[in-house]
Amino acid sequence: MKLNKKGIWIGLIVAAIVVVAGVSAAAILNKNPKQQYFSAEKASWDFMTEVVEDRYGDELEWMDQMKETPNESTIELSASYNDPSGFDTMGIQPLINNSSITIENSVDPENKEMTAALSAGVAGISLEDIKLYVTADKAMASLPFLDKYVQVKESDLSGLLHTFDPIAFTGEEEINFDALFNQEPIPEEDLEYIQDTYLKLIYDELPEEAFTSEEESVDVNEESMQATKVTLALSEEQIKSIIEKVLTEAEDDERLKEIITQQSSSPIPYTTEEIEQLTEEYDTAIAEAKTGLEDVTIPDGLISTIWIDNDLIVKRDVAIKIGPSEAELAELSLVGTQSLQNNTQTFDYALEDKNPSNESTVNVTGDLSWQDGSADDSIKLSSEDTELTYSATEQLVDGTREFDRTFAFSDPASPSPFELNWNGKSTYDQDQMNADHHVSFIGEGLSEDIFQLNVTTDAALVKSIDAGMDDKEVVDLGAMSEAELETYMTQEFSPQLQQWLMMFMGAGF
Repeated sequence: MKLNKKGIWIGLIVAAIVVVAGVSAAAILNKNPKQQYFSAEKASWDFMTEVVEDRYGDELEWMDQMKETPNESTIELSASYNDPSGFDTMGIQPLINNSSITIENSVDPENKEMTAALSAGVAGISLEDIKLYVTADKAMASLPFLDKYVQVKESDLSGLLHTFDPIAFTGEEEINFDALFNQEPIPEEDLEYIQDTYLKLIYDELPEEAFTSEEESVDVNEESMQATKVTLALSEEQIKSIIEKVLTEAEDDERLKEIITQQSSSPIPYTTEEIEQLTEEYDTAIAEAKTGLEDVTIPDGLISTIWIDNDLIVKRDVAIKIGPSEAELAELSLVGTQSLQNNTQTFDYALEDKNPSNESTVNVTGDLSWQDGSADDSIKLSSEDTELTYSATEQLVDGTREFDRTFAFSDPASPSPFELNWNGKSTYDQDQMNADHHVSFIGEGLSEDIFQLNVTTDAALVKSIDAGMDDKEVVDLGAMSEAELETYMTQEFSPQLQQWLMMFMGAGF
């Protein structure tokens, strides 16, 4: 069954009904079946969040500090290559083995300043003095072939882009440099608004009589346990009623429209005309979804059952049949078990899709462990003959984490599995961090020692950052007329670029 725009809207909302978590059901004392259902969903989510925080607490704390504190970092990229043929007539091996790229970056999130400097060494030849400085209202660049800084202000950038490429840019784009300093992809207040408005709406609209509870024995990881079985059973009419209420709420929700527009127009903001078009498409999609409810068939409604032990979900069984008619139904189901312990977490789920034209099953299994600073993880995603696996070991000693991670992919079309190996170590020590990463590939004609990418990072939290961009005259490109800009590009920029390139030609490039 092909899902159109209406089907996507409906599918997303039905999914929200099933997996909604984090709603106000957390503060519940005497739990009825409805409260048991959502309390277990939230408790299971919170448990896994705590597992991640326990394992990667230093890294997460470092990321939080970087959102608020000035910081500097240096990243060096290099590679090693061993020609498997032994006949490197092109000289590729020494070129790669004697080359590196270094990026120095600094950010002051509070004062909204950012710098970046790029340097490279290729077979003994150095490339330096490429710098960028960005604030909330301007951007400046230093290039190795120019004797002046070039600058453009935030208010002038859209017009400058239009001058260079009038097809791609209208000149009316409202570009906001502040977005570069936004450490949260979706602001927390926006997430809270969506949760408080829509997840709470769904929770409140779910009738208590749709939930039933009983005690039942269940097997998880070959272990039998007495669990609380809670079933959510919604009829077709109830599902459509809830969806319609959500769509009606969203129809006139200007805050939601604004959130969607902001997320859709990143990193290059939409023009006023594009925002109006997006708003019209939003209104049309809502209207079509509401009208399309009449054409959707859900003959058996939605059945979602969870089994709870010690307040956590240990088994799940979700099933729904949905389609434009009885003859075109897609049967969707999610069935599986999970065991959430302090030191180990396992899961085994099957997602099945049966429709008149196709049947497919995706299996997801995992076995995670973290004890005494050691991790041993494996996750497998498989469908028919295709398989993607992740395996990793980690050891955390005195703040230094050593890790060895492998991603492997195999399918019938490949003569041999393809593997990406990622190993290294990282240390987070209060206001400093450093890390070494090594990535290699294994596959048809490739072995681990043929090619390896190396990434070294050193970073520190600092009191302030130094832009170092005040020793040259500044050329403001955004303030130039089209004729002035053309004169500058032809009489200064291009000649200096050509002269600089001649230096590399003289060096044998």
